Amino acid sequence: MSISKKRRSTGRVTLADVARLAGVGSMTVSRALRTPEQVSDKLREKIEAAVSELGYMPNLSASSLASASSRTIAMVVPSFSEPGCAEMFAALQSVLLPAGYQIMLAESRHDRQREEQALETLLAYNMAAAVLLSAEHSDNTRHWLKNRNIPVVEIGARRDDPIDINIGIDYVAAMYQLTRYVIEKGYQNIGLLCANQEPWIFRQHLQGWHQALLRDHVSPHRVINAAEPAIFSTGARQLPEFLLAWPETDALICASDELACGVLYECQRRHIRVPTQLAVIGFGNSDVSQVCQPPLTTTTVPYREIGIQAGKVLMARLEQLPQPESPPISATLCRRDSC
Repeated sequence: MSISKKRRSTGRVTLADVARLAGVGSMTVSRALRTPEQVSDKLREKIEAAVSELGYMPNLSASSLASASSRTIAMVVPSFSEPGCAEMFAALQSVLLPAGYQIMLAESRHDRQREEQALETLLAYNMAAAVLLSAEHSDNTRHWLKNRNIPVVEIGARRDDPIDINIGIDYVAAMYQLTRYVIEKGYQNIGLLCANQEPWIFRQHLQGWHQALLRDHVSPHRVINAAEPAIFSTGARQLPEFLLAWPETDALICASDELACGVLYECQRRHIRVPTQLAVIGFGNSDVSQVCQPPLTTTTVPYREIGIQAGKVLMARLEQLPQPESPPISATLCRRDSC
């Protein structure tokens, strides 16, 4: 007895299903969807009714593989909660979506191997470009992307040896400027609170911090780099640890506004007066930094501007248009009542 094997259905409505319902050939349906002006109005309406009734969705991945082209862009970020991630993503979309490009987002969780795996999976779908919110990659990742022959944009921080396009700020200069301001306000026992973030950002923060303090022979040893997310609750938990180690601290610079706002909350709970007993300084100029009490002295990182500029440069490359001017993007100091 022979057993016939039936192909397992994926449950997906196919072009052939639409053609059967409309009573036409598959090629006619394909032509109506791709170049509707080449099909009569009556036939096009019949096909559109069949598409609507069946809920047909084109298989874009198969289409891009067949045509060796795609309008999908891979974006890999260290963490969805990374400061500025959502703002840069939204800015990129505001430029790319109107032109018909979609962004496929993945998270590496601050792990180079996970970033490599995410890119390997995404690039198998014939992506048109890659956007990376990171400055450090594995050797394999750099090799793949350099030989992929697609635009690659590294955003967030400025770096000396980008894979292709690099748009971001100089974190060393930003932290240097912020720390110099705190010193010039008369504070001497200054601390730095960081949390789980990209190692290259921590190193750049630390470099700017050391340069600013050592210029005036101020001790740079008061540093905590917590192995927790850079969020409100981490700042609140770390303040007691900081003051236990260095009770003489009179100013605390935090690597994000969220950390700083957590520190402010804990100061209020412990009746520590800000800024007379302890100055608190943030980094990023998020919305919360402007409405907390007291308003937070911080540094503006123009995340939206970075995303917009990256989107325009990427769009020009993809559409083979003249490259737009890309003026330098820099952080600016926001002087408020917390320092």
